[in-house]
Amino acid sequence: MWKYFLPTRVFAGRQVIGQNGELLKEFGTKAFIVTGKSSAKKSGALDEVLRMLEALDIPSSIFDEVEENPSFFTVEKGGRLLSENECDFVIAIGGGSPLDAGKAISAVGMNGCSCEDLYRGKNLPSHPIVAIPTTSGTGSEVTQYSVLTNADGQKKGFGMPSIFPAISFLDPRYTVTMPLDVTIATALDALSHSLEGEVVNKGQNPLLKTLSREANRLIKDSLDRILLDEDDIDLRERMQFAATLAGIVIAHTGTTAVHAAGYPLSSFKNVKHGMANALILVEIFKKIAEADKDRISAAIDPFESLDELQIFIQRFISGRISLRISDEEINEWSDYTSKASHLKKTPGNFDKEFFMDLYRRINNI
Repeated sequence: MWKYFLPTRVFAGRQVIGQNGELLKEFGTKAFIVTGKSSAKKSGALDEVLRMLEALDIPSSIFDEVEENPSFFTVEKGGRLLSENECDFVIAIGGGSPLDAGKAISAVGMNGCSCEDLYRGKNLPSHPIVAIPTTSGTGSEVTQYSVLTNADGQKKGFGMPSIFPAISFLDPRYTVTMPLDVTIATALDALSHSLEGEVVNKGQNPLLKTLSREANRLIKDSLDRILLDEDDIDLRERMQFAATLAGIVIAHTGTTAVHAAGYPLSSFKNVKHGMANALILVEIFKKIAEADKDRISAAIDPFESLDELQIFIQRFISGRISLRISDEEINEWSDYTSKASHLKKTPGNFDKEFFMDLYRRINNI
């Protein structure tokens, strides 16, 4: 038996908001716009949303304080402002951080709760969420997940059905303004999602298998070409599609130890999330292959081997990451990662010693 569930309505294409923006009237009477410092403005997405809201006579309030790896503090502040401004739906514009923050702000604002309450396993209600991605990586526009950073600097993910975006507008024009390093990091993040999702799925859901394979193919065929012509809208559209496909996959499967081990690199060493995943993905897949070789060979299709996958990844991360990890950090991170919930979905013996060895091997690169 297999199942599929995606409550998010997805509208994709150039000028998609101008052609479908009247749908915003379905969600409320005042919008709370959640963005970061720059991408929503630079991409043109924010201006187009504001023009559409004005045309629809829908007032709005803008919260543009979301940082990379959004903190509990920022989300709780956003939730308070949402309530104080009497907004009744959220429009999240940007990369994974604003989208994840927008989801959490919607729940916090609706319930008047703290971020800690989002992790108690309850399906709290949320205001309707509209997602408008400006990067092609996280797939947050089609998932029920949000990853936040607590007061100790640790990234923690939560999920509940109410934070699936009600609607997502995908316009590849908004992704052209990504800096080169963000283009690479987000593409590798999408690849990680697609690969990890199929490791968990193991072909049991044939639809997810199909989506994963197609996402892998699009990224493999397109990423090199985008770096040669960053303004190519057709290539950007393919990469955006791949990221959304990969997001649909992990909405059904979750992720593996790759994500758990990569979080400290982002939280404490400022390595972009997709780059952190790419740095360690093949080593973890090799360990999984010791327990289930066929699972890995099927998941990485159309890559013919882990060696080919490693060569592909290495082209994009070589010379772009510099790490210095102390023995104390290696011990602390390994202890934390070895207890992560992601390991329940990861075949093989991933104990503290494995992660200590992993972090030692990537140290001082």
